[in-house]
Amino acid sequence: MGEWTPADRRIGLWSATSVVVLWVMYVTVGLVGVVVRPPSPNPLNQADPYLAMLEILMSLCAVALVVMMAAVYCYAPPDRKTHSLAALACMIVFVVLTCSVHFVSLTVGRQIEPKVVSALLSQQLSFEQWPTLALALDLLAWDFFLGLSLLFAAPVFKGDGPPNRVRISMIVAGMLCLAGVLGPALGQMHIQYLGIGGYAFVLPVACFLLAMLFRRSASF
Repeated sequence: MGEWTPADRRIGLWSATSVVVLWVMYVTVGLVGVVVRPPSPNPLNQADPYLAMLEILMSLCAVALVVMMAAVYCYAPPDRKTHSLAALACMIVFVVLTCSVHFVSLTVGRQIEPKVVSALLSQQLSFEQWPTLALALDLLAWDFFLGLSLLFAAPVFKGDGPPNRVRISMIVAGMLCLAGVLGPALGQMHIQYLGIGGYAFVLPVACFLLAMLFRRSASF
């Protein structure tokens, strides 16, 4: 960890902590949105302004994950630099995909006139029902590229104790995310719940453990 500086440590600590905080905010807003939403056949459906707030929080979380993975690259020992660089590259692809999709949803999707475009195009900008282009790209980001990033990053953390807990949590989260790819690939979206388990439940735990590791680590 020759390149691990106090500035890297602080950035890693605050970015990992930010992911956890944004996740708590996301869950809180989501629960409020479910409680106050109009009656819907899908109990998880959201409506504005809560849907817009969720998309903004999701995009901010994605950016925080890129910064966190950049800190992981700096933290990595010399024999794990390739792993961490691959993890950072996959995380950058992840954030570009998901932020692009949600930016289109927040702008074009909300400003486009339904009378001007076909119902098919309007549907393709929606996340509510599979299959849509927007949902396919978002799942590509959150299941495939995020899963790969976490699996590449896991070997960076060698040893017992806190590094071992970070490594295991990243492996579990990454494998669940990659398993979720089978949902859209096979058209069986119930399988995608595995991916949701990975990025919605295990990933925040991994980020919390990583923040604790960065907090305790010394500069080299």
